[in-house]
Amino acid sequence: MLFANRAQVERLRLRYPIGTRVELVEMDDAQAPPIGTQGTVTGVDDTGSLLVD
Repeated sequence: MLFANRAQVERLRLRYPIGTRVELVEMDDAQAPPIGTQGTVTGVDDTGSLLVD
């Protein structure tokens, strides 16, 4: 698994500030929510993953 470096994480935090609405288009995970699931960004962790509620 590849993780984002600090600069990439900071760019993600600028692009997806808390409160941004997002929709799942693709996710390579056996337990992924259905495509089209929508949510609100609650943060970006240190690995570059979007935290969505």
